[in-house]
Amino acid sequence: MDPSTLPNIDHVRKLLLYGGPSAQFQGELAKQPDQEISVAVLYQLALRYGVISPTAAREGLTLLATAGAAGDAGRAILERVLAEGDFLAVRVMR
Repeated sequence: MDPSTLPNIDHVRKLLLYGGPSAQFQGELAKQPDQEISVAVLYQLALRYGVISPTAAREGLTLLATAGAAGDAGRAILERVLAEGDFLAVRVMR
């Protein structure tokens, strides 16, 4: 994966994820050195689609396919979206 195609995430501290029927808090993904690629991919999906839907999750999994262990956190989130068939709203914490 070419990181230059992903959005700049210098301003992102962490992503908060909300989903389910009442848009409940589902978890967070903090920007740490071993998770930056996951944060960048989820941020890109949120910018492009507005939410992370099953369609967006498939695209994200394709982007993370070559990321190795650095993409594990993002892959787990996207696989859960696919398994549950739900949407995730993303809030960026600066």
